[in-house]
Amino acid sequence: MSGVPSCRRAAAALLVAALAACSPAGGGAPPPPSRLTVALPQEPPSLNPLFLSGAATATLVPMIFSYLVTLDEHDRLQPDAAAVVPTRANGGVSADGKTIVYHLRRGLRWQDGAPLTAADVVFSYRAIVNPRNNVVSRSGYDRVAAVDALDPLTVRVRLREPYAPILSTFLAPNQNYGILPAHLLRDKPDLNQAAYNRDPIGSGPYRVAEWVRGDHLRLIRNESYYGGSPPIAEIDLKFVTDSNTILNQLRTGELDVDLVADPNHAAEYAAIRGERVVRAPLAGIGDLFFNVRDADVGDVRVRRALVASLDLSRIVREATRGAQTYAKAGRGLFSWGYDPAIGPPRYDPAAAAALFDAAGWRRGAGGARARDGRPLDVQFVFVTGNATAAALGLLLQQQLRTAGVALSLRAYNPTQFRAPAADGGPLYGGKFQLAFLEIYTPADPDTSWYFNCSEQAPNGFNTSRYCDPRTDRAETAGTSTYDPAQRRRSAADVQRLIAAALPEVPLWQENAVYVVPAALREFRPAAESPVWNVGRWTFAR
Repeated sequence: MSGVPSCRRAAAALLVAALAACSPAGGGAPPPPSRLTVALPQEPPSLNPLFLSGAATATLVPMIFSYLVTLDEHDRLQPDAAAVVPTRANGGVSADGKTIVYHLRRGLRWQDGAPLTAADVVFSYRAIVNPRNNVVSRSGYDRVAAVDALDPLTVRVRLREPYAPILSTFLAPNQNYGILPAHLLRDKPDLNQAAYNRDPIGSGPYRVAEWVRGDHLRLIRNESYYGGSPPIAEIDLKFVTDSNTILNQLRTGELDVDLVADPNHAAEYAAIRGERVVRAPLAGIGDLFFNVRDADVGDVRVRRALVASLDLSRIVREATRGAQTYAKAGRGLFSWGYDPAIGPPRYDPAAAAALFDAAGWRRGAGGARARDGRPLDVQFVFVTGNATAAALGLLLQQQLRTAGVALSLRAYNPTQFRAPAADGGPLYGGKFQLAFLEIYTPADPDTSWYFNCSEQAPNGFNTSRYCDPRTDRAETAGTSTYDPAQRRRSAADVQRLIAAALPEVPLWQENAVYVVPAALREFRPAAESPVWNVGRWTFAR
Protein backbone atom coordinates (compact mmCIF):
# COMPACT_ATOMS: atom_id res chain seq x y z
CA MET A 1 0.00 0.00 0.00
CA SER A 2 1.29 3.45 -0.83
CA GLY A 3 1.44 6.25 1.69
CA VAL A 4 -1.32 8.22 -0.13
CA PRO A 5 -4.52 8.13 1.95
CA SER A 6 -7.80 7.09 0.36
CA CYS A 7 -10.78 9.47 0.39
CA ARG A 8 -12.11 7.75 3.49
CA ARG A 9 -8.77 8.09 5.23
CA ALA A 10 -8.28 11.67 4.09
CA ALA A 11 -11.62 12.67 5.60
CA ALA A 12 -10.67 10.96 8.85
CA ALA A 13 -7.32 12.73 8.85
CA LEU A 14 -8.99 16.13 8.46
CA LEU A 15 -11.31 15.34 11.36
CA VAL A 16 -8.38 14.41 13.61
CA ALA A 17 -6.51 17.57 12.60
CA ALA A 18 -9.54 19.67 13.46
CA LEU A 19 -9.93 18.01 16.84
CA ALA A 20 -6.24 18.43 17.63
CA ALA A 21 -6.42 22.13 16.76
CA CYS A 22 -9.22 22.89 19.22
CA SER A 23 -8.25 24.49 22.53
CA PRO A 24 -10.28 25.84 25.42
CA ALA A 25 -11.31 29.47 25.11
CA GLY A 26 -9.93 32.01 27.48
CA GLY A 27 -6.49 30.45 27.95
CA GLY A 28 -5.81 28.35 31.05
CA ALA A 29 -4.05 25.00 31.15
CA PRO A 30 -3.25 23.50 27.74
CA PRO A 31 -5.40 20.53 26.70
CA PRO A 32 -3.93 17.07 27.23
CA PRO A 33 -2.21 15.48 24.23
CA SER A 34 -4.52 14.03 21.59
CA ARG A 35 -1.98 11.67 20.07
CA LEU A 36 0.41 8.91 21.16
CA THR A 37 3.37 7.68 19.12
CA VAL A 38 4.17 4.06 19.93
CA ALA A 39 7.24 2.06 18.93
CA LEU A 40 6.46 -1.15 17.06
CA PRO A 41 9.65 -3.21 16.63
CA GLN A 42 8.20 -5.43 13.92
CA GLU A 43 6.23 -4.11 10.96
CA PRO A 44 3.33 -6.50 10.46
CA PRO A 45 3.07 -8.42 7.18
CA SER A 46 -0.71 -7.96 7.35
CA LEU A 47 -3.36 -6.21 9.42
CA ASN A 48 -5.69 -9.19 9.27
CA PRO A 49 -5.42 -10.96 12.66
CA LEU A 50 -5.50 -14.32 10.89
CA PHE A 51 -2.01 -13.64 9.54
CA LEU A 52 -0.35 -11.85 12.46
CA SER A 53 2.22 -13.28 14.88
CA GLY A 54 4.73 -11.98 17.39
CA ALA A 55 4.64 -8.84 19.51
CA ALA A 56 2.67 -6.89 16.91
CA THR A 57 -0.29 -9.21 17.41
CA ALA A 58 -0.90 -8.34 21.07
CA THR A 59 -0.66 -4.64 20.19
CA LEU A 60 -2.61 -4.37 16.96
CA VAL A 61 -5.49 -6.80 17.37
CA PRO A 62 -7.03 -5.27 20.55
CA MET A 63 -6.71 -1.79 19.04
CA ILE A 64 -8.44 -2.51 15.72
CA PHE A 65 -10.64 -5.53 16.41
CA SER A 66 -12.95 -6.96 19.07
CA TYR A 67 -12.71 -10.37 20.68
CA LEU A 68 -15.70 -12.17 22.13
CA VAL A 69 -14.04 -12.02 25.55
CA THR A 70 -10.74 -10.56 26.71
CA LEU A 71 -8.39 -10.88 29.69
CA ASP A 72 -7.78 -8.10 32.21
CA GLU A 73 -4.69 -7.27 34.25
CA HIS A 74 -5.66 -9.93 36.82
CA ASP A 75 -5.95 -12.71 34.17
CA ARG A 76 -9.72 -12.67 34.55
CA LEU A 77 -11.95 -13.13 31.52
CA GLN A 78 -13.99 -10.03 30.74
CA PRO A 79 -16.69 -9.55 28.09
CA ASP A 80 -15.71 -7.74 24.91
CA ALA A 81 -18.14 -8.18 22.01
CA ALA A 82 -19.96 -10.71 24.18
CA ALA A 83 -22.31 -9.25 26.76
CA VAL A 84 -21.16 -11.70 29.46
CA VAL A 85 -18.49 -14.38 29.85
CA PRO A 86 -20.15 -17.81 29.46
CA THR A 87 -20.03 -19.94 32.61
CA ARG A 88 -21.86 -22.99 33.92
CA ALA A 89 -23.57 -20.77 36.47
CA ASN A 90 -25.14 -18.47 33.83
CA GLY A 91 -25.93 -21.33 31.45
CA GLY A 92 -23.27 -20.37 28.93
CA VAL A 93 -21.35 -23.64 29.43
CA SER A 94 -23.31 -26.88 29.26
CA ALA A 95 -23.13 -29.52 31.98
CA ASP A 96 -21.14 -31.87 29.72
CA GLY A 97 -18.69 -29.08 28.81
CA LYS A 98 -19.29 -29.52 25.07
CA THR A 99 -21.52 -26.52 24.30
CA ILE A 100 -20.70 -22.84 24.80
CA VAL A 101 -23.27 -20.10 24.17
CA TYR A 102 -22.30 -16.46 23.65
CA HIS A 103 -24.75 -13.56 23.82
CA LEU A 104 -23.50 -10.50 21.94
CA ARG A 105 -23.90 -6.91 23.09
CA ARG A 106 -26.73 -4.99 21.48
CA GLY A 107 -25.84 -2.24 19.04
CA LEU A 108 -22.38 -3.46 18.04
CA ARG A 109 -21.19 -1.93 14.77
CA TRP A 110 -18.31 -2.27 12.38
CA GLN A 111 -16.25 0.83 11.72
CA ASP A 112 -18.05 1.30 8.38
CA GLY A 113 -21.41 1.43 10.20
CA ALA A 114 -22.64 -2.08 9.41
CA PRO A 115 -24.05 -4.06 12.36
CA LEU A 116 -21.86 -6.73 13.95
CA THR A 117 -23.93 -9.88 14.50
CA ALA A 118 -23.63 -13.57 15.23
CA ALA A 119 -23.14 -14.14 11.48
CA ASP A 120 -19.77 -12.37 11.76
CA VAL A 121 -18.69 -14.73 14.55
CA VAL A 122 -19.67 -17.76 12.46
CA PHE A 123 -17.83 -16.35 9.45
CA SER A 124 -14.68 -15.65 11.50
CA TYR A 125 -14.59 -19.23 12.74
CA ARG A 126 -15.01 -20.57 9.22
CA ALA A 127 -12.22 -18.31 7.94
CA ILE A 128 -9.85 -19.67 10.59
CA VAL A 129 -10.57 -23.31 9.77
CA ASN A 130 -10.69 -22.75 5.99
CA PRO A 131 -7.69 -24.78 4.71
CA ARG A 132 -7.16 -22.23 1.93
CA ASN A 133 -6.27 -19.54 4.47
CA ASN A 134 -2.61 -19.64 5.51
CA VAL A 135 -3.18 -19.08 9.22
CA VAL A 136 -0.26 -19.78 11.53
CA SER A 137 -2.23 -22.07 13.84
CA ARG A 138 -5.67 -23.62 14.27
CA SER A 139 -4.91 -24.95 17.73
CA GLY A 140 -8.11 -25.08 19.76
CA TYR A 141 -10.31 -24.51 16.72
CA ASP A 142 -9.74 -28.12 15.71
CA ARG A 143 -11.75 -29.04 18.84
CA VAL A 144 -14.84 -27.29 17.50
CA ALA A 145 -17.52 -29.38 15.77
CA ALA A 146 -19.81 -26.54 14.68
CA VAL A 147 -20.57 -22.86 15.24
CA ASP A 148 -24.11 -21.63 14.65
CA ALA A 149 -25.93 -18.32 14.83
CA LEU A 150 -29.11 -19.06 16.78
CA ASP A 151 -30.29 -15.48 16.22
CA PRO A 152 -28.51 -12.17 15.42
CA LEU A 153 -27.19 -11.88 18.97
CA THR A 154 -26.65 -15.52 19.98
CA VAL A 155 -23.80 -17.87 18.97
CA ARG A 156 -23.58 -21.54 19.87
CA VAL A 157 -20.21 -23.29 19.80
CA ARG A 158 -20.37 -27.07 19.87
CA LEU A 159 -17.17 -28.94 20.79
CA ARG A 160 -16.13 -32.44 19.72
CA GLU A 161 -15.21 -33.08 23.34
CA PRO A 162 -14.91 -30.95 26.47
CA TYR A 163 -12.10 -28.44 26.00
CA ALA A 164 -11.39 -26.25 29.00
CA PRO A 165 -9.23 -23.58 27.27
CA ILE A 166 -11.94 -22.78 24.71
CA LEU A 167 -13.17 -19.64 26.50
CA SER A 168 -9.78 -17.92 26.34
CA THR A 169 -9.07 -19.31 22.86
CA PHE A 170 -12.18 -18.94 20.70
CA LEU A 171 -11.98 -15.44 19.18
CA ALA A 172 -10.14 -14.47 22.34
CA PRO A 173 -6.61 -13.35 23.36
CA ASN A 174 -5.03 -16.79 23.73
CA GLN A 175 -5.13 -17.18 19.95
CA ASN A 176 -5.35 -13.47 19.08
CA TYR A 177 -7.91 -13.98 16.31
CA GLY A 178 -10.41 -11.13 16.42
CA ILE A 179 -13.88 -11.07 14.88
CA LEU A 180 -13.89 -10.42 11.10
CA PRO A 181 -16.65 -8.70 9.03
CA ALA A 182 -18.64 -11.21 7.01
CA HIS A 183 -20.27 -8.50 4.86
CA LEU A 184 -16.87 -7.52 3.44
CA LEU A 185 -15.18 -10.92 3.14
CA ARG A 186 -17.75 -13.70 2.79
CA ASP A 187 -17.51 -13.96 -1.02
CA LYS A 188 -13.75 -14.58 -1.14
CA PRO A 189 -12.43 -18.16 -1.51
CA ASP A 190 -9.49 -17.24 0.74
CA LEU A 191 -8.16 -14.16 2.48
CA ASN A 192 -4.42 -14.60 1.92
CA GLN A 193 -4.04 -11.71 -0.55
CA ALA A 194 -7.24 -9.79 0.19
CA ALA A 195 -7.05 -6.00 -0.03
CA TYR A 196 -8.70 -6.05 3.40
CA ASN A 197 -5.42 -7.27 4.92
CA ARG A 198 -3.89 -3.86 4.15
CA ASP A 199 -6.98 -1.74 4.80
CA PRO A 200 -9.09 -3.49 7.44
CA ILE A 201 -12.42 -2.55 8.94
CA GLY A 202 -12.68 -3.69 12.54
CA SER A 203 -14.92 -3.05 15.51
CA GLY A 204 -12.27 -2.11 18.06
CA PRO A 205 -11.56 1.27 19.65
CA TYR A 206 -9.28 2.44 16.80
CA ARG A 207 -9.49 2.28 13.03
CA VAL A 208 -6.76 2.32 10.39
CA ALA A 209 -6.25 5.73 8.81
CA GLU A 210 -2.93 5.22 7.01
CA TRP A 211 -0.24 2.58 6.56
CA VAL A 212 3.04 3.88 5.15
CA ARG A 213 5.16 0.80 4.51
CA GLY A 214 8.49 0.86 6.26
CA ASP A 215 7.57 3.86 8.39
CA HIS A 216 4.34 3.91 10.40
CA LEU A 217 0.74 2.89 10.90
CA ARG A 218 -1.71 5.64 11.88
CA LEU A 219 -4.86 4.81 13.83
CA ILE A 220 -7.71 7.16 14.71
CA ARG A 221 -10.39 6.65 17.31
CA ASN A 222 -13.56 4.78 16.41
CA GLU A 223 -16.42 7.13 17.30
CA SER A 224 -18.91 4.24 17.17
CA TYR A 225 -16.98 1.95 19.54
CA TYR A 226 -19.31 0.20 21.98
CA GLY A 227 -17.24 1.43 24.93
CA GLY A 228 -17.58 5.04 23.84
CA SER A 229 -15.28 7.25 21.81
CA PRO A 230 -11.70 6.76 23.10
CA PRO A 231 -10.26 9.83 24.87
CA ILE A 232 -7.04 9.74 22.82
CA ALA A 233 -7.79 10.78 19.23
CA GLU A 234 -4.88 9.19 17.40
CA ILE A 235 -2.27 6.49 17.93
CA ASP A 236 0.70 6.34 15.56
CA LEU A 237 2.64 3.09 15.52
CA LYS A 238 6.16 3.77 14.30
CA PHE A 239 8.22 0.86 12.97
CA VAL A 240 11.59 0.94 14.76
CA THR A 241 13.44 -2.38 15.00
CA ASP A 242 16.49 -1.38 17.05
CA SER A 243 16.15 -0.95 20.82
CA ASN A 244 18.89 1.68 20.96
CA THR A 245 17.09 3.76 18.34
CA ILE A 246 13.86 3.45 20.31
CA LEU A 247 15.65 4.67 23.43
CA ASN A 248 17.03 7.70 21.61
CA GLN A 249 13.64 8.55 20.10
CA LEU A 250 11.99 8.37 23.52
CA ARG A 251 14.57 10.87 24.69
CA THR A 252 13.94 13.25 21.79
CA GLY A 253 10.15 12.95 22.01
CA GLU A 254 9.78 11.29 18.61
CA LEU A 255 8.27 8.36 20.50
CA ASP A 256 5.96 8.43 23.53
CA VAL A 257 5.50 4.72 24.27
CA ASP A 258 7.52 1.52 24.07
CA LEU A 259 5.42 -1.59 24.72
CA VAL A 260 8.27 -4.03 24.00
CA ALA A 261 10.97 -2.19 25.92
CA ASP A 262 14.42 -3.72 26.27
CA PRO A 263 15.09 -4.56 29.96
CA ASN A 264 18.76 -3.72 29.38
CA HIS A 265 17.75 -0.05 29.15
CA ALA A 266 15.44 0.05 32.19
CA ALA A 267 17.53 2.56 34.13
CA GLU A 268 17.93 4.77 31.07
CA TYR A 269 14.18 4.76 30.43
CA ALA A 270 13.52 5.85 34.00
CA ALA A 271 15.76 8.89 33.52
CA ILE A 272 13.74 10.26 30.58
CA ARG A 273 11.80 13.34 31.59
CA GLY A 274 8.04 12.97 31.26
CA GLU A 275 8.18 9.17 30.97
CA ARG A 276 7.61 6.44 33.53
CA VAL A 277 8.61 2.78 33.57
CA VAL A 278 5.99 0.14 34.36
CA ARG A 279 6.96 -3.45 35.22
CA ALA A 280 4.37 -6.20 34.91
CA PRO A 281 4.32 -9.98 34.41
CA LEU A 282 3.73 -11.08 30.86
CA ALA A 283 2.26 -14.31 29.53
CA GLY A 284 5.43 -15.17 27.72
CA ILE A 285 8.87 -16.71 27.91
CA GLY A 286 12.36 -16.23 26.64
CA ASP A 287 12.79 -19.66 25.10
CA LEU A 288 15.83 -21.60 23.95
CA PHE A 289 14.73 -24.36 21.62
CA PHE A 290 16.20 -27.03 19.37
CA ASN A 291 15.29 -28.37 15.95
CA VAL A 292 14.84 -31.99 17.03
CA ARG A 293 14.91 -33.16 13.39
CA ASP A 294 18.45 -31.92 12.92
CA ALA A 295 21.10 -34.62 12.41
CA ASP A 296 23.25 -33.41 15.33
CA VAL A 297 20.96 -31.89 17.97
CA GLY A 298 18.24 -34.39 17.08
CA ASP A 299 20.06 -36.74 19.47
CA VAL A 300 18.56 -36.17 22.93
CA ARG A 301 21.93 -36.96 24.51
CA VAL A 302 23.46 -34.02 22.66
CA ARG A 303 20.62 -31.72 23.71
CA ARG A 304 20.95 -32.74 27.33
CA ALA A 305 24.74 -32.37 27.18
CA LEU A 306 24.47 -28.89 25.70
CA VAL A 307 22.04 -27.76 28.41
CA ALA A 308 24.10 -29.33 31.22
CA SER A 309 27.14 -27.44 29.90
CA LEU A 310 25.42 -24.10 30.50
CA ASP A 311 25.14 -22.12 33.72
CA LEU A 312 21.76 -20.78 32.68
CA SER A 313 21.11 -18.83 35.89
CA ARG A 314 24.24 -16.79 35.27
CA ILE A 315 23.60 -16.48 31.53
CA VAL A 316 20.08 -15.12 32.06
CA ARG A 317 21.20 -12.70 34.75
CA GLU A 318 24.02 -11.31 32.61
CA ALA A 319 22.16 -11.28 29.28
CA THR A 320 19.24 -9.34 30.76
CA ARG A 321 21.27 -7.25 33.24
CA GLY A 322 19.26 -8.75 36.06
CA ALA A 323 15.88 -7.87 34.55
CA GLN A 324 14.85 -11.52 34.18
CA THR A 325 15.47 -14.65 36.25
CA TYR A 326 15.96 -18.29 35.28
CA ALA A 327 14.24 -19.55 38.43
CA LYS A 328 10.74 -20.86 37.73
CA ALA A 329 10.98 -19.81 34.08
CA GLY A 330 8.56 -22.58 33.10
CA ARG A 331 5.71 -20.73 34.80
CA GLY A 332 5.60 -18.46 31.76
CA LEU A 333 4.79 -21.48 29.60
CA PHE A 334 2.61 -23.63 31.87
CA SER A 335 0.84 -20.76 33.63
CA TRP A 336 -0.97 -21.78 36.82
CA GLY A 337 -0.32 -25.46 36.04
CA TYR A 338 3.46 -25.08 36.45
CA ASP A 339 5.24 -27.50 38.81
CA PRO A 340 8.53 -25.94 40.01
CA ALA A 341 9.89 -29.37 40.99
CA ILE A 342 10.17 -30.39 37.33
CA GLY A 343 12.83 -28.89 35.10
CA PRO A 344 15.64 -29.42 32.59
CA PRO A 345 19.12 -30.77 33.48
CA ARG A 346 21.07 -28.72 35.98
CA TYR A 347 24.46 -27.20 35.25
CA ASP A 348 26.82 -30.18 35.46
CA PRO A 349 29.89 -30.10 33.16
CA ALA A 350 30.99 -33.62 34.18
CA ALA A 351 27.61 -35.14 33.31
CA ALA A 352 27.60 -33.15 30.07
CA ALA A 353 31.01 -34.53 29.08
CA ALA A 354 29.81 -38.10 29.66
CA LEU A 355 26.75 -37.51 27.47
CA PHE A 356 28.83 -36.00 24.67
CA ASP A 357 31.19 -39.00 24.80
CA ALA A 358 28.28 -41.45 24.75
CA ALA A 359 26.90 -39.73 21.65
CA GLY A 360 30.27 -40.07 19.89
CA TRP A 361 31.35 -36.43 20.20
CA ARG A 362 34.79 -36.75 21.82
CA ARG A 363 37.44 -34.17 22.54
CA GLY A 364 40.42 -34.01 20.22
CA ALA A 365 43.95 -32.81 20.88
CA GLY A 366 42.85 -29.16 20.85
CA GLY A 367 39.89 -29.76 23.14
CA ALA A 368 37.19 -29.40 20.46
CA ARG A 369 34.60 -32.15 20.25
CA ALA A 370 34.29 -34.01 16.96
CA ARG A 371 32.74 -37.17 15.53
CA ASP A 372 34.04 -38.93 12.43
CA GLY A 373 36.44 -36.06 11.90
CA ARG A 374 33.72 -33.40 11.93
CA PRO A 375 33.65 -30.80 14.77
CA LEU A 376 30.46 -30.18 16.72
CA ASP A 377 29.45 -26.73 15.46
CA VAL A 378 25.90 -25.68 16.40
CA GLN A 379 24.16 -22.82 14.57
CA PHE A 380 22.27 -20.43 16.85
CA VAL A 381 19.67 -18.14 15.26
CA PHE A 382 18.04 -15.04 16.74
CA VAL A 383 16.49 -11.69 15.86
CA THR A 384 18.54 -8.62 15.02
CA GLY A 385 18.10 -5.36 16.91
CA ASN A 386 17.52 -7.01 20.29
CA ALA A 387 20.43 -6.42 22.66
CA THR A 388 19.31 -9.24 24.97
CA ALA A 389 19.31 -11.83 22.19
CA ALA A 390 22.75 -10.72 21.00
CA ALA A 391 24.18 -10.84 24.54
CA LEU A 392 22.61 -14.25 25.08
CA GLY A 393 24.29 -15.60 21.95
CA LEU A 394 27.73 -14.43 23.07
CA LEU A 395 27.33 -15.91 26.54
CA LEU A 396 26.17 -19.27 25.15
CA GLN A 397 29.09 -19.22 22.75
CA GLN A 398 31.61 -18.59 25.55
CA GLN A 399 30.34 -21.32 27.85
CA LEU A 400 29.96 -23.94 25.11
CA ARG A 401 33.50 -23.24 23.93
CA THR A 402 34.66 -24.46 27.35
CA ALA A 403 32.74 -27.67 26.73
CA GLY A 404 34.47 -28.15 23.36
CA VAL A 405 31.50 -27.05 21.28
CA ALA A 406 31.53 -24.27 18.68
CA LEU A 407 28.45 -22.05 18.44
CA SER A 408 27.92 -20.09 15.23
CA LEU A 409 25.72 -17.00 15.58
CA ARG A 410 23.26 -16.11 12.81
CA ALA A 411 20.98 -13.06 13.15
CA TYR A 412 17.88 -12.41 11.01
CA ASN A 413 15.73 -9.31 10.75
CA PRO A 414 12.36 -9.75 12.54
CA THR A 415 10.30 -10.19 9.36
CA GLN A 416 12.64 -12.79 7.89
CA PHE A 417 13.01 -14.63 11.20
CA ARG A 418 9.26 -15.27 11.45
CA ALA A 419 8.62 -15.63 7.72
CA PRO A 420 6.70 -18.69 6.43
CA ALA A 421 8.68 -21.69 5.29
CA ALA A 422 7.91 -20.87 1.64
CA ASP A 423 9.57 -17.46 2.11
CA GLY A 424 12.75 -18.87 3.65
CA GLY A 425 11.96 -18.30 7.31
CA PRO A 426 14.46 -20.26 9.45
CA LEU A 427 11.97 -21.22 12.17
CA TYR A 428 9.06 -22.39 10.04
CA GLY A 429 11.44 -23.74 7.39
CA GLY A 430 13.49 -25.74 9.89
CA LYS A 431 16.77 -24.03 8.90
CA PHE A 432 18.35 -23.90 12.34
CA GLN A 433 19.75 -26.09 15.11
CA LEU A 434 19.30 -23.88 18.17
CA ALA A 435 17.15 -20.75 18.37
CA PHE A 436 16.05 -18.09 20.80
CA LEU A 437 12.71 -16.35 20.69
CA GLU A 438 10.60 -14.38 23.13
CA ILE A 439 7.18 -15.99 22.79
CA TYR A 440 3.74 -14.88 23.88
CA THR A 441 1.95 -17.75 25.60
CA PRO A 442 -1.67 -18.43 26.59
CA ALA A 443 -2.76 -17.64 30.13
CA ASP A 444 -3.65 -21.33 30.47
CA PRO A 445 -1.73 -24.57 31.28
CA ASP A 446 -2.52 -25.98 27.82
CA THR A 447 0.69 -26.24 25.77
CA SER A 448 -0.66 -28.36 22.94
CA TRP A 449 -0.20 -25.38 20.60
CA TYR A 450 3.56 -25.66 21.22
CA PHE A 451 4.22 -29.38 21.64
CA ASN A 452 1.52 -31.41 19.88
CA CYS A 453 2.44 -33.44 16.82
CA SER A 454 -0.33 -31.74 14.82
CA GLU A 455 1.20 -28.32 15.53
CA GLN A 456 4.61 -29.02 13.99
CA ALA A 457 5.86 -26.19 11.79
CA PRO A 458 5.06 -25.13 9.15
CA ASN A 459 1.50 -26.07 10.24
CA GLY A 460 1.70 -24.48 13.69
CA PHE A 461 3.90 -22.99 16.42
CA ASN A 462 5.72 -26.24 17.23
CA THR A 463 8.93 -24.96 15.63
CA SER A 464 11.12 -27.48 17.50
CA ARG A 465 9.17 -30.18 15.58
CA TYR A 466 8.89 -32.28 18.72
CA CYS A 467 6.37 -35.13 18.48
CA ASP A 468 5.54 -37.71 21.15
CA PRO A 469 2.11 -39.40 21.37
CA ARG A 470 2.50 -39.57 25.16
CA THR A 471 2.67 -35.79 25.32
CA ASP A 472 -0.37 -35.50 23.08
CA ARG A 473 -2.31 -37.83 25.39
CA ALA A 474 -1.28 -35.90 28.51
CA GLU A 475 -2.33 -32.63 26.86
CA THR A 476 -5.71 -34.12 25.96
CA ALA A 477 -6.25 -35.35 29.52
CA GLY A 478 -5.69 -31.81 30.77
CA THR A 479 -7.86 -29.98 28.29
CA SER A 480 -10.80 -32.39 28.47
CA THR A 481 -11.63 -31.55 32.08
CA TYR A 482 -12.79 -28.32 33.71
CA ASP A 483 -11.37 -29.52 37.07
CA PRO A 484 -8.34 -27.32 37.97
CA ALA A 485 -6.70 -30.03 40.09
CA GLN A 486 -6.79 -32.57 37.27
CA ARG A 487 -5.53 -29.97 34.86
CA ARG A 488 -2.50 -29.34 37.12
CA ARG A 489 -1.71 -33.07 37.24
CA SER A 490 -1.84 -33.32 33.46
CA ALA A 491 0.35 -30.23 33.07
CA ALA A 492 2.92 -31.86 35.35
CA ASP A 493 2.89 -34.99 33.15
CA VAL A 494 3.64 -32.84 30.11
CA GLN A 495 6.43 -31.04 31.96
CA ARG A 496 8.11 -34.33 32.86
CA LEU A 497 8.04 -35.52 29.26
CA ILE A 498 9.41 -32.22 27.96
CA ALA A 499 12.13 -32.14 30.62
CA ALA A 500 13.24 -35.61 29.49
CA ALA A 501 13.09 -35.03 25.71
CA LEU A 502 14.28 -31.42 25.97
CA PRO A 503 12.97 -29.86 22.75
CA GLU A 504 13.19 -26.49 24.54
CA VAL A 505 14.32 -24.81 27.74
CA PRO A 506 12.44 -21.76 29.10
CA LEU A 507 15.07 -19.23 30.15
CA TRP A 508 12.73 -16.80 31.89
CA GLN A 509 9.13 -15.81 32.30
CA GLU A 510 8.83 -12.37 30.79
CA ASN A 511 8.92 -9.57 33.31
CA ALA A 512 7.79 -6.94 30.87
CA VAL A 513 9.11 -3.39 30.81
CA TYR A 514 6.79 -0.70 29.46
CA VAL A 515 7.67 2.94 28.92
CA VAL A 516 4.70 5.33 28.84
CA PRO A 517 4.10 9.04 29.44
CA ALA A 518 3.95 9.90 33.14
CA ALA A 519 0.60 11.62 32.56
CA LEU A 520 -1.03 8.59 30.91
CA ARG A 521 -3.89 7.16 32.96
CA GLU A 522 -5.69 3.78 32.80
CA PHE A 523 -2.58 1.99 31.53
CA ARG A 524 -3.11 -1.40 33.21
CA PRO A 525 -1.17 -4.01 31.23
CA ALA A 526 -2.57 -7.54 31.20
CA ALA A 527 -0.41 -10.62 30.84
CA GLU A 528 -1.79 -11.22 27.34
CA SER A 529 -1.71 -7.63 26.08
CA PRO A 530 -0.68 -4.22 27.41
CA VAL A 531 -3.40 -2.55 25.30
CA TRP A 532 -6.43 -4.66 26.21
CA ASN A 533 -8.19 -1.53 27.54
CA VAL A 534 -6.64 1.03 25.16
CA GLY A 535 -10.07 2.56 24.48
CA ARG A 536 -10.07 3.90 28.06
CA TRP A 537 -6.57 5.38 28.10
CA THR A 538 -6.52 9.07 28.86
CA PHE A 539 -4.20 11.84 30.03
CA ALA A 540 -4.26 13.60 33.36
CA ARG A 541 -5.17 17.27 33.05
